[in-house]
Amino acid sequence: MAIHTLVLIRHGEASASWGEHIDPGLSNNGKKQAEKLIETFSEENLENFKFISSPKLRAIETGQPLAMNYNKDLKIQNEFSEIPSEKIPNDKKQNWLREVMSQDINTLPEEVKSWQDNIINALSSINSDAVIFSHFMVINAIAASVLGNSKLLYFYPDYTSCSRLLVKDNQIKQIILGDDKKTLINL
Repeated sequence: MAIHTLVLIRHGEASASWGEHIDPGLSNNGKKQAEKLIETFSEENLENFKFISSPKLRAIETGQPLAMNYNKDLKIQNEFSEIPSEKIPNDKKQNWLREVMSQDINTLPEEVKSWQDNIINALSSINSDAVIFSHFMVINAIAASVLGNSKLLYFYPDYTSCSRLLVKDNQIKQIILGDDKKTLINL
């Protein structure tokens, strides 16, 4: 019986909101949050963990300090990128996301359903311990799938919150959700 852990880390605070910039890096506060992950994981040995990141700059910048601390490279994996919204004009993204988050999963646009399926398939293909740096909606899509939620939105992961999945024989057996966001969602 093969058992491994997947740690899902939401990126740190971005320098611009989701609707303002297509791929912002981290704010100064976000950089501090990323650095603090070294302290957060100081009691754990991540030597045998793979380090995976969304291709988005804020996720990469969040993962770099911890990966460097363990002398690891960040493997970029597109499946852990944000919810697909390229066709949505920036000034309409916030309303679109609110609508999608509140919709029943069965009525989601096909590209959003496919995005969620691709995330779950990517998780299934990881057969060792891994740390994954990703996004608010990716973590929600995973939680909703694992817990059988009828909507994509399950909780509000805070910046650099860490959720964990225990995987046994390629099936997710346990999910431990990270810290809930205490501030307004930065869309």
